[in-house]
Amino acid sequence: MGILENLGKRISHKATVIQKQQIAEHTFRISLQLQQAKGLSYTPGEFLRVLVGADQSVKLTDMIRTYSVWRYDTASQVIEIAACTFSSGSGASWAKRLQNGDTVHFTGPKGNFVYDESPDYYILIGDISSLAHLYEIHRQIPPHKKVFSLIYADHKQDFFTDLDGTSPLTFYNLPANPVQSLTEQLELIMKQAQGKGMLYVGGDGRVCVEMRNYMKMHHQWENRQIKAKPFWMPGKKGLE
Repeated sequence: MGILENLGKRISHKATVIQKQQIAEHTFRISLQLQQAKGLSYTPGEFLRVLVGADQSVKLTDMIRTYSVWRYDTASQVIEIAACTFSSGSGASWAKRLQNGDTVHFTGPKGNFVYDESPDYYILIGDISSLAHLYEIHRQIPPHKKVFSLIYADHKQDFFTDLDGTSPLTFYNLPANPVQSLTEQLELIMKQAQGKGMLYVGGDGRVCVEMRNYMKMHHQWENRQIKAKPFWMPGKKGLE
């Protein structure tokens, strides 16, 4: 129990599951009520590191998983996350067995894939694993700024709406790693865009790399104009 005890000491926050709802074929919405009087310091776009395997026979590397904060309500101290279950890993297993009243241990929020108010327009690209995160980014963008979005999935049953029931981002039925289709759509976007833009790309690590390289090579975008976060990579586990 030494490893688990040490790991537990590093987990600084606790929350109670107050709602769990399946919102798509492979996604659960999980609402967490903080178990502390003091609220969290949070910047939209940050994530949590959640202890998902403490009561399961899993490797130490499978005990922690990363989840984006879909929304944090400072008044009620309720955190919303979206947990995807495409894989058969420890995170998917945790999301499936979680019940109302369960205690969730986590650290954070933290991260660099956060909202930036400086650009004139935004391009949001990602698969379902990044959808809640991109909804949170989109929620911060003022109405007078243009937003272009390319959210893709194999099946329409995998898409889900934002917390208010709306679908402000554009969905595309595309297979995994659809780099060619995404670059074609990017070219159409760049013909319409005006001013200085920023790209947020999340999800499949292969897509993150290709989209970053494409915008730097073909449109001479600077590193500070591109925010990329690989939520997963084929063949790897526990990727942030």
